[in-house]
Amino acid sequence: MEIIQLKEYIVEFDPIQHQYRVNNQNVISVTQLIDEVLGKPYKNVDPGILQKAAEKGTALHDMIERYETKGEKTASSEFRGYMALKGQHQIEVLENEKIVVIEAYGVPIAAGRFDMVVKSPYMDGFGIVDVKRTLNLNEERLKLQLNLYKRGYEQTYKKKIKYLKCMHIRNHYFNYVDVLVDPLYTESMIEKYLIKHPIKY
Repeated sequence: MEIIQLKEYIVEFDPIQHQYRVNNQNVISVTQLIDEVLGKPYKNVDPGILQKAAEKGTALHDMIERYETKGEKTASSEFRGYMALKGQHQIEVLENEKIVVIEAYGVPIAAGRFDMVVKSPYMDGFGIVDVKRTLNLNEERLKLQLNLYKRGYEQTYKKKIKYLKCMHIRNHYFNYVDVLVDPLYTESMIEKYLIKHPIKY
């Protein structure tokens, strides 16, 4: 069990059950919220294939985190892709693996963790970047996910996020993808979720 104090929140995370608790109340994850409003994207895919894909995605995230926190490099082609993107866009990673709490009407409804907060001389202000290893990006899910992280980060840490990006890395392919900042869309998706799951005050 991971327990983190985030300003007025005490966030507990059970990695086995992938369950978040905020101030002793269970809340859904960002992924679960997205699944509720947009549907599950891989429900017809073989579980074995999903497991292998998840393991490769975790390995890539671990390589990146070890580099950013300990300076460890690896010979992986995907790690080289990450370093190439960092160099091309002069990305400086300011924060890693940030947990956020998302509120609606002053009540925590979800929690999640994203990859990094960054800055670059090519961009104004700070941005959120998430790393994806999927074959194809699901643009609507990606937009909602990163906008939820933006909302949660700003609510939790009281710091402004100006832009959203995705590092799409797979084998020898790598790309730095713009994600639209869309607070109205995000609010509408939260309201859609709350219609099915009203807040219990």
